[in-house]
Amino acid sequence: MPRAGDALIAVGLFVIALIGLYAIGSDARPAVTVKAIVLVALMTLPLAWRHRAPRIILWVAILAWMIFVAIGYPNAASILGLVVALYGVGLYLPRRSAFAHGLGAILVVSAWTAVGVLTSDEVQIAAVVSTIIALVIALGIGLSDNRRHLRLTELEIAHARQDQARKNAAADAVRAERARIARELHDVVAHEVTVMTLQAEGAARLAKDGDPRVAEALHTISDSGRTGLMEMQRMIGVLRASEAEAAGGATPRESDDSAAEHHTAFDLLPMPSLAALPDLVQQVEDAGLPVSLEVSGSAHVPAGVELSAFRVVQESLTNAMKHAGPGANATVTVVRESDAVTITVEDDGRGVISEAMHSGGHGIDGMRERIGALGGRLDVGPRSGGGYRVYAVLPSGDDQVHTTRPRTAPPMTPEGGTQ
Repeated sequence: MPRAGDALIAVGLFVIALIGLYAIGSDARPAVTVKAIVLVALMTLPLAWRHRAPRIILWVAILAWMIFVAIGYPNAASILGLVVALYGVGLYLPRRSAFAHGLGAILVVSAWTAVGVLTSDEVQIAAVVSTIIALVIALGIGLSDNRRHLRLTELEIAHARQDQARKNAAADAVRAERARIARELHDVVAHEVTVMTLQAEGAARLAKDGDPRVAEALHTISDSGRTGLMEMQRMIGVLRASEAEAAGGATPRESDDSAAEHHTAFDLLPMPSLAALPDLVQQVEDAGLPVSLEVSGSAHVPAGVELSAFRVVQESLTNAMKHAGPGANATVTVVRESDAVTITVEDDGRGVISEAMHSGGHGIDGMRERIGALGGRLDVGPRSGGGYRVYAVLPSGDDQVHTTRPRTAPPMTPEGGTQ
């Protein structure tokens, strides 16, 4: 089936040619006959399929045109069909093939018009010139549009590849962040399991003279704890290798080596927590970004939530250093409550407020993944009046595993702060 637009163009050209044909029918020209109408139809209606067979359509139109003007009908009533057919050749054929068929068609039409000039007093030499000009323009426009369409196609393909590459990079970043979260939470859980195991062993020694069933149960708890710790240590090596591969694209052997080095370094460093925020702020200020830190509340926060809260502040300040620009200031507000930790990180940078979300990095994806694992909420975006704002809520109550409804972010003030 022809395309709707091409079909409408073909029908329109057929109607215009018929109108021109009947307009000259009362003159000394030949009378309008079925043969003339058929020839007009052959020159126009097949144009509906010109995108599928531009060569055939062109030469069918030329053949019908040659017969049409040979009978004595004027060129003006039929030339539009040739013009559109030649444009289709330039648009839909490869460049070399379009040149060959286009120039051949122009030569044939020009020669046939010249024969009419020599053999008929009614055909003027101006007809030859005007026909050549019309056909050359049609071919040139077709070739130009063909090049433009090819360029647009290349740009669309390149854009699709870039978009896919960004999606792949974002997916890799999320996988790396998940591995990092699992590795960090492993250390938190390992500490708790170790305490549980030691408590069970101590209780077993105290209960050795009591009910043997109690002592046996305590030994079972102790053995299960030690087995769990061994399995966690085995799995953490895999997680560290996966994190290194996702973050750096290292080979398996290189990932194993880097994972081992990371393991050693991690074992020597304390687990980040909210107590380490002043040191983090000092590092950021030493790097050139003034930061105001305010921590309120003294509620107990589980170690895993503290770790995630620290990472959110760390990533937010890192983005501020990258994108806020010179002369910017940052503010960090952390509120510790019995049921949640609320974090607000803002900067007043100018002119680059959108870069943090569109710079090609994936720190925000990592924060969203980390907070989503706790059932929390993350809101990021430009501040009113300039700058950037990160607002996060991390549930920290005993029911945080079951609570998935995030808290509502406070409304923004005109200056970009919170009420």
